[in-house]
Amino acid sequence: MAVMKTIDLFAKEKPVVQREQQRDNYSSLEYLFSKSLAEIPLDAIFAAVFTTVLKATTGLRIGWKDLTATFSLMTVAGASLGFAIGAFSPSSEAALATGIPMLVILMAVGVINPSGLSDAEPQPAIIQALQELSPIAHAVKAVCIAEYGGMEFESEQKSVLSKGRALARDLPKMGAFALVQNGEQVLNELGLSDVTYAGTMRQLAVLSAINLLVSWMGMRLQATQHKSSSTALVPL
Repeated sequence: MAVMKTIDLFAKEKPVVQREQQRDNYSSLEYLFSKSLAEIPLDAIFAAVFTTVLKATTGLRIGWKDLTATFSLMTVAGASLGFAIGAFSPSSEAALATGIPMLVILMAVGVINPSGLSDAEPQPAIIQALQELSPIAHAVKAVCIAEYGGMEFESEQKSVLSKGRALARDLPKMGAFALVQNGEQVLNELGLSDVTYAGTMRQLAVLSAINLLVSWMGMRLQATQHKSSSTALVPL
């Protein structure tokens, strides 16, 4: 939601911003800074409300603080991605046409270990690059690590019948993972045994900063092109 909202607003405001920049009212950096202060905190608040409801209505083990931090930082990364797409798009229609398929792709590559693929089968370089650029992928990893890290399932020796009942009652319904004994095994099967929560959050923060930098570069480029075309149209 944050991505599409910022894409639409950013692209629609661009013509007005370019006219005001021609009058030297403010720079691209000043506009981007003020826009970030106006949009990103509001998006983060909505993310916090969502995680509060999610935590209260589900049996998630992850703490509210970690859950909220993950969703809020994912929202920041998504909003900054919307800024970047809108900054390089000539119109709001072009921005939406670019943003929607890009968002679908980033959601698709955000799936962790689809179909139980083995780590011995390396993914194509383009898929790995898209995963690094996907805030959804990093957020999913962070939630999984915080949720399953340190989790212990039923491990007592019981009869077959009682053990089966305990498994059916206590273990999360995870298909092929239904017989695992602890969360570390789940993370290992998901390929996240060497990934840390702090590391994924750091990657989200870096991705947000890169998106904002790309946004500033796009605004500078568009402003220069707009100023050049306007100067060329001025009669001598």
